Amino acid sequence: MYIPGNREAATIQVKTNWAAVPAGGKGALREWECTGGWRLTVLGGRVAEVRWGSGRILARAGHHVVGVDTSPHMLALACEKLATAGPEVAARARLVQGDLRYFELSELFDLAIVAFKTFAYLITRHDQQRALAAVAAHLRPGGLLVIDLLNPTPDWLSRPAGSVRQDVFGHLPSGASVARTETMVSTDLATQVRVIRSAYETVSDGVVTKHFVEWPFRYTHRFEAEHLLERAGFVVESVQGGYHGEAFTSDSSVLLLVGRRRD
Repeated sequence: MYIPGNREAATIQVKTNWAAVPAGGKGALREWECTGGWRLTVLGGRVAEVRWGSGRILARAGHHVVGVDTSPHMLALACEKLATAGPEVAARARLVQGDLRYFELSELFDLAIVAFKTFAYLITRHDQQRALAAVAAHLRPGGLLVIDLLNPTPDWLSRPAGSVRQDVFGHLPSGASVARTETMVSTDLATQVRVIRSAYETVSDGVVTKHFVEWPFRYTHRFEAEHLLERAGFVVESVQGGYHGEAFTSDSSVLLLVGRRRD
């Protein structure tokens, strides 16, 4: 149920946990659990998560969730998680294979989530606008959109080509260790596109397996993001610098926007 005008009505809480799953060279999977973070005006409502990945299992918090992803492999992993979560949770979730720009779910939602920098994989302005229009079309008047972006700080932008950083290290349930090393291939300031190459290294029983993924990543600045949301029919209600309500600053690594669809 959506509670109009009551911004303290409920809390959907999220924290980030890493689980790396070598899958056809696609790399590692990041999971969100409902255990710490965003304050939103939705209580037991209907939630659409666009680019669902392997599943954040928001249904555990009592929400009816539809997850959209282009990857059949990711959706298969999400189905396995729902089966493990039990029939009560599984009954509150529906998975749909679809494109972020063109998906059609034939229902309206109280909340839509575009998480994990997914928006950055839309390289052109047309694709960005098309995706936001698709999301807006699936929200009822007054419904909320939460969009999670990377904040392109001066330090991040100034990294030279060839610079390397290890940003993920963890263990699978099997005991295997997984590390991700990210290489900055190139940055085009004119198009706001960075090409990133990631190497995922899994060590299990003394055997080392490596997978490589390279992709273009289009970063978005704060006021550019606000303008895109406003053009798509949203009123920007908050701009945050983290997942626990932190103020947005020039040094924030996260750019988290909450927009409300106009009535």
